[in-house]
Amino acid sequence: MSIPAHSEEILIAGFGSQGSVQALNLRDSGMAVGVSLRPQSPRAAAVREAGLPLYTNASEAAGRATIAAMLLPDAVQPAYYNDVLAPHLPRGAALLFAHGFNIHYKKISPRPDLDVVLVAPLAHADAVRQGFVQDRSVPCVIAVAQDFTGKARERAMEYARGIAGRGPFIQSTFAEETETDLFAEQALLCGGMPELARAAFESLVEAGYNEEIAYYCCLRELKPIADLIFRHGIAGMRARVSDTAAYGAATRGPRIIGASAREEMKKVLREIKSNLFAHELALAQDRNFSALRDARERDAAHPIERIHRRNNS
Repeated sequence: MSIPAHSEEILIAGFGSQGSVQALNLRDSGMAVGVSLRPQSPRAAAVREAGLPLYTNASEAAGRATIAAMLLPDAVQPAYYNDVLAPHLPRGAALLFAHGFNIHYKKISPRPDLDVVLVAPLAHADAVRQGFVQDRSVPCVIAVAQDFTGKARERAMEYARGIAGRGPFIQSTFAEETETDLFAEQALLCGGMPELARAAFESLVEAGYNEEIAYYCCLRELKPIADLIFRHGIAGMRARVSDTAAYGAATRGPRIIGASAREEMKKVLREIKSNLFAHELALAQDRNFSALRDARERDAAHPIERIHRRNNS
């Protein structure tokens, strides 16, 4: 891969899953990148091990940055912006996000002399790194909320190419990225699909079937089906399973995800679009996510988790 000349000085705030991967991809693209962490961060050793510049004086680092990439958790981004970036970022710098939540819901009000852009990979961090290393497709959503320099989109595209190579790059808005991302997480990826798997498992076990068999049928077999869908689409998956499976899916699947489930999805989307979910999330944060801790304890105690641990020990 040829290394182009770049003029941006990129500061990555945070070194979690996306922060670490994006910093490595940017470095390997030939871009000047450093990582900002608090002085006692447990991730400092990982930054040094990766050979990346580490800045523990965040204000000083912000003063040199031309792009500040906000890859911290959503909940802590507003304080980091107000305390570190707003007072120190140079005029004309770009404030870059990987998720539009804090801009869309006005948790952060950027200075008017900054570009404000979104580069959101549509993939988990591991896939972003592997896709880059193996020169595979890594799609990204690109959006501009504020174009002070007149070059905001161009800067976002340069950053996107630095983390995702050839893309594809999908032009969008902060609102669209935020609302579709939240909806997919809640209705399907992290909410609906796991609940469906647990409900199927419980239905078999309550009917007297062996819970080990129920676990394999309802959880472990998800991955090969997901892989088929990833490679061939839903129609392609159904063309590659048995006629018995395909007929059962076509006639019973719509009964499981019927009118009531679809109406509930519409309700979830309305809550996201109306700011109700963002307000609820802020209240949960004020309570230190106590309800989330309780939910995680219930998740861990579910019988399907005991079987999963036994089969993956």
